[in-house]
This record gives sequence, C-alpha cells and structure tokens, in this order.
Amino acid sequence: MGFDWPASPLFFGVISLVLIGVLWVHARNLLKSAPAKIATRLVLLRIFSLALLLALVARPFLEQEDLDQSKFRLLTLVDFSGSMEVRDDRGGEKRNEQIRPYLESLSSDSWIAKQRQRYGKVEMFAFSEERERLLGDDWNIPQVGSQTALGDALSRSLAQAEDQPDAPLGSLVVFSDGRNNTGRNLLEVGNEFRARGIPINVIGVGKDRPQGDLKVTFSDRKPRAVAKEDLLLKAKVTNEFSKEVSTRVSLFMGDEKLRESSVNLKPGVTQEILFDPIIPQTAGARRYRVVIESPDGDVDPANDLDTLLVEVKPPLAFSILYLSNQPRPLYPFIKRSLSKEEQFDFQALIRLGENVFHAVGEGIENTYPTDQDFWMSYDAVLADTDALDELNATVAASLKSFVQKKGGGLLLFGPLDEAREILGGLVPVKAAERVVMKQDVSLRTLEEPLFGPEDDVDEMKPFLPGRLPGYLVTQKNPASRGVVVVRASGESILAVQAYGAGKVAYWGSPHDWRRSLRDEDGNREFERFWQALVQWLGTGGEERMKVAEESNVLVKGAEATLQVEALGSDFEPAVDALVVAEISGPGGFSEKVQLYPRGAVAGQYAGNFRPEESGAYEVSYQLSFPDGEKLEQSGFVRVGESGLESKDTTFAERDLQMLAKITGGEYLHISDFDHAWEPKFAENLPTLKKRKNLADAWPIFIALFLAAGIEWVMRRQVGLR
Repeated sequence: MGFDWPASPLFFGVISLVLIGVLWVHARNLLKSAPAKIATRLVLLRIFSLALLLALVARPFLEQEDLDQSKFRLLTLVDFSGSMEVRDDRGGEKRNEQIRPYLESLSSDSWIAKQRQRYGKVEMFAFSEERERLLGDDWNIPQVGSQTALGDALSRSLAQAEDQPDAPLGSLVVFSDGRNNTGRNLLEVGNEFRARGIPINVIGVGKDRPQGDLKVTFSDRKPRAVAKEDLLLKAKVTNEFSKEVSTRVSLFMGDEKLRESSVNLKPGVTQEILFDPIIPQTAGARRYRVVIESPDGDVDPANDLDTLLVEVKPPLAFSILYLSNQPRPLYPFIKRSLSKEEQFDFQALIRLGENVFHAVGEGIENTYPTDQDFWMSYDAVLADTDALDELNATVAASLKSFVQKKGGGLLLFGPLDEAREILGGLVPVKAAERVVMKQDVSLRTLEEPLFGPEDDVDEMKPFLPGRLPGYLVTQKNPASRGVVVVRASGESILAVQAYGAGKVAYWGSPHDWRRSLRDEDGNREFERFWQALVQWLGTGGEERMKVAEESNVLVKGAEATLQVEALGSDFEPAVDALVVAEISGPGGFSEKVQLYPRGAVAGQYAGNFRPEESGAYEVSYQLSFPDGEKLEQSGFVRVGESGLESKDTTFAERDLQMLAKITGGEYLHISDFDHAWEPKFAENLPTLKKRKNLADAWPIFIALFLAAGIEWVMRRQVGLR
C-alpha cells in the first residue's frame, strides 16, 4: 500500500497530531455537557469520520501486477481426429460435440470468449495428422482426420513459439481424448515444454468404458442356390470384447426380415449360426443381409452388417403350361420336345369344344381357370393369343403380375388385336402382319440375349413355312428386341422384352413345327430351339439393375461413390434412364443423390455422397425409363473409422494427466470444466503494474456521509449544537 499525499509525510503527521489534539479537547468538553453513553458514541463517530477524512486526504492506493497480454500468447489445441467422433454413451454426444460450447466465439459467455476478453488474441488450432489454424468468428469443424498426432501438434506449437521471441508462449490449453497413434511421443514433447517452463493445461474428453468389437459375416460366400430348393445361409459372429455379450442376429432380404436368432458369446469366441432353410421360388439374383445388435462400446459399427449376393440357378424342373383355345399342329411337337427332357414339367390346357377341354398335368381342371393366382405355380406360360379373350378379365389381367412380380416367362403366338387390348404394354409387339408366303422363308437366330454360344444358333435354322399363315412384326415396343429375324429383310419373327422381374416373347411362326417332319436334323433343330427358348423364359428375369457393391469398408468423412449398371427392356445398356439413390444411415442421416451416366461405359450410372458417421448406410435405388417403367433395387455401404483411429478409441486419461503434471499445467475432465476456468501460465512473463486508488472508492464517501449524519441526529436529540 502507498499514499498519494501531495506534501511530505512529516507535514501529514503534524496535521494528524493537531487534529487528534483538537478531538481530545472536544471529547473532554462533550463528556461534561452530555450523558456519558451519548458522549462516548459521539466521540467514536467523530473519530471514525476523522479517519475517513484523513484517508481521503492521504489518498491511499494498492499496486498489483497483471500479465502484459500484448507481450505473450495463449494457444489452444483442439483434437479433431476420428476418435473424437466416438459417442461414449449410446445416444449421447460425440466427444467433439462436448467441446463445442466452450469454443464458440459468438457466445459472449463461452470460455474462449472470456479468455479473449482478458488476454486479447487467443489462437486456436485443430489437429489430427496435421495441425491447422481455426479461422473465423465461430468454431467450425474441419474434416475429421484418420490419425492422431498430438505429440507432433505440441512440438510444432513449441517450434512456432521459439520463432517469435517477442511474443513468447505463455500457456497452452489442449482439448483431447489423449489418443496419440502417430508421430512423436507425447511425454517426450512434454519434457521439452517443461524445460522451457511452459505449462500445458489439459481438458480431457472421454469416458472409461469397456471397449471391443462385435462383428458378423456370411460364412459361405457362394452357397448352392437353386429355385424351389432349400437355400442354406450361415453367418459367423465374433466377440472381441473382454466380456460376455448377448445379441440378436437377423437375416433380411430387402426390408423383409426372414430369420432371427439369439446368441450369447463369451470373450474371444466365434460362433456360427445356421438359419432355417429359405426356398427361393424363381431363378435370378437375390441380395441378403445379416445384421447384429451391437452393445455399448462397439468400436466399429461398420462390421455389424454383411451383405451377400446369391445367384439362384434355374430349377431342375421347369413347370410349363401350354394354353390354347383350340387344337393346333404346334402342340404335339412342343409337347414331345419338352416332355422328353426331365427338366421340363410340361402341362397343357386346350379347349376342344363347348365346355370340353384337354388337360395334361396333375391338378389341372377341365375348364378355364377362375383364380387369378392360377399362373403363380408355373415358371413359363405358352399362350395362344386367341385364348386370352375367353378367360375372365381378372385372370387374364393377372398375367401381368405373374410376369412383373413373380418373374415368370410368357410366350405369345397368334394375332395381336385381343392380346394388346388385354395385356397392353406387356406384349412386346405393337403390330404384326399376317402373311402367307409362296415358299419357305429362311430365318436367322441371333445369339443375344436369349441364346448363348452353347445353343449353337447357326444350327437351329428356323423358317417361316410357305402356304401356311405366319406373322411378320411390323412395329415393336421401343424396349423390345428382335431375336429371330428374316434373313433377307431383318424383319422380326421372335421379339422379346423384359417386363418387371420377368420376360415376354412373341412368336410369329407357329407352323415352324414342319422342321420336325423334314429329317432327323430338322427334328433336332426344332427341339434345340424350343428347349432353349422355354428354359430362357422360365429362368426368371435377368437382373436389369446391377448394384456395384463395395466390399471394402469406406472411410468416414471421405466421398463415397455409388454405381449401378442398368439394362433396358431390350436387354441393352440403358442410356436414357433416370437413376436416383435414397440414402439413410446412422444418426438420422438422409440424402437423395442422382446418379449420372458415366461417359466411358454405356448403361453405367454413378453418383457421390459423403458419410459423416461410421456404420451401415442403406441405399434404395430407383430407376425410371422414359416409357414409365420403374425398377427398384437396394444395397448397403459400410463406413468405418479410417486407419489407426478405428482400432483404439479408448480414453487415454492417464497420459493426459501426466502431460499436465510434467509441464506444470492443470488437468481437468470436461465434466469439471466451466467457462470461468483460468489456465496456468508460465513464470516470469512480462507484467504491467496497475494502481488502484482506494480514496476514489465510492463506499468511503458513503460511509463519511452516514457517520456525519448519524452524529448530527444524535446531537439534536440531546440538545447539543
């Protein structure tokens, strides 16, 4: 304490003694003229008032030293590595989200705002593999890093401080979970700070919890799969926790849950789960997925799901129905060609006359069907178009569902008028001209998409018989394709197209059976042609939207590519489709992405999105053609923490505590941290002396006024002036 008395201390002392003497004389006189009790109180009040007056005159002051904020720097390091994306409690905040309220500059009550009010500029840096400055008025999260180099970030901060001797580093505050999986040793760098007397204050973010991993995979990546036979799927569940874990394992196809099983796993154990058999009804691609419920502390949610694409082969026996409203010469030849092969279960329903039917096959009634689900027990239907008009409207129209949804095959032959009216766009041909040629017309069989090299199409040699009626396709659907054409003109005789999940064909040469009458080669050609055609129809639709599934786990925060390959109804690459992907994932993630054609490859579409959290992302693809046809497919993208971050996300609190202790800083857990907390600073930092004049304090004046007032009232009460 000091005094700002304008004269010498001796003069102040003399004045004080004089005042005390005057006060003593006054007190003696007061004791003679007033009661002792009142006189004593008045004397004490005057002594108190005199003391306040002397204090005002002497002008006492206090001197204190504060850090010179212009001569040093306060630096803050914030951990933005992948491990800071961890939620220590299911449904709780991420580690980096817990820090955010304290570092938002726009909030005047935040910790960082208070530090800047007191110390001026406070620098903030984010670090993961590298250290980068956080700019702007608010705290913006940069891209999450795949590794943590806390030691490197500290070392770089120290090197920067040594390059700026005019503004030494006064203190450093670190917000981190303590993971340091690359770069310099943490405590080694701490000793360098200690040698320079710079404290590192640490705010620990995280929670001690049991860590581990629970993962699931399909055991057999290529299971035997045949339509209408048992499909056995197996999954392996591995417990890499240090404790016993109970979970449920679910098997899905699309959104439909097929199977579910509960399992208890001891630490380090792998258990195989055999699901009850599944019976796929048709051939084609099926996408299955297996999902487990992961416990708290699961470090890699991306492997809580696995997907499997299964190619279901055609059944050993195709169920084939021949339907006609009258006996035709074609029937016995088709029946003979298909019935001689065990793979074809040939059935027929032919009207012979009024309420008279010829039925071949177990369970077929001698009448036209009345149940709209009648078709669903077959793999392919060979239908005389004249018979469609004799079916009730519901049964006839249900052929669309048979093809579109079940994936059945439909071959039509005969005039088109009634067929187009009943089935609409299901028929691949818009118009066909009835012709009677004077002589046989040679036809050429194309290999794709119906036939393959094994069918030896050059030896099939179909023809349009002369002097018997046939049909030349004059107008096809834009999405249909000619597979058997007139050799000379290229006009179509057999046209095919995809329709939903199934296949449809129109055959314009119903008298081609005459080949069988020529010779043994002709009979063999006829049989090879029809067996290949019916087998193709019965195998279900080709997967027209193929999703390119990523087998690797993608990196969180990095751009992920979605890619599909689309085929039109003509089985050619689709170049005019609209492809949209709807993505849903962890944390309520939802995004719609349009996929655009890739210029290099016809029929391929690709688009990108950026997953911000690890886990499984479901992708629903929707493909729309200009003619209104729509296809849907689903897929999954697995996203995990990248690099070393995914292997260990535990809270390294002990390392952080040691770092603070070595350097002379303070350690606080984030749960104990508040906006008023002050970091520890280095010793011998530049300071500024600040003087506080006690005489300028308003309480002294108030006290002096009150003392004088009280004395005046008391004197009046006893009759004194």
